[in-house]
Amino acid sequence: MKKAKRDDRETTASRRLHPRFQVDVQVSVSADNVKLSAHTRDISRSGLCLISAEGLPLEKEIGIELVLKFGEGGLSEPLHVVGKVVWSTALFGQFQIGVMFVKVDEEQARNLHMFIGFLDGSLNAGELFGGDEETTDKPNDPDDPFGA
Repeated sequence: MKKAKRDDRETTASRRLHPRFQVDVQVSVSADNVKLSAHTRDISRSGLCLISAEGLPLEKEIGIELVLKFGEGGLSEPLHVVGKVVWSTALFGQFQIGVMFVKVDEEQARNLHMFIGFLDGSLNAGELFGGDEETTDKPNDPDDPFGA
């Protein structure tokens, strides 16, 4: 019996541990007491892709501060995580930088899980913020354009 060959055409995306979601979030990156400004191209439960004017060396451990957006006006407290640069590519005068999260504690993992849930549709802003609109026992106002 012949052993099945691995299909070398398998895409990188299909081999990923976690799906990626395209999202543009401002990020503050710190490395060797230097702060860089960047933004995300995409994010997953295990890492993210940064776009930055400056490159970072491979295997470099960096601090990342994300302020996650949950719909209109919902912002998280800054989320601080540590990542390791796993790839970097110069592209059109900027750099795409692949970062794998490392040293993620339970609270950081919970916050990342919540943000990814918002992106993949398994959570919505109302669930995140207890978001039912305020209701009152007042009768409908005929002059209220939003009244029923």
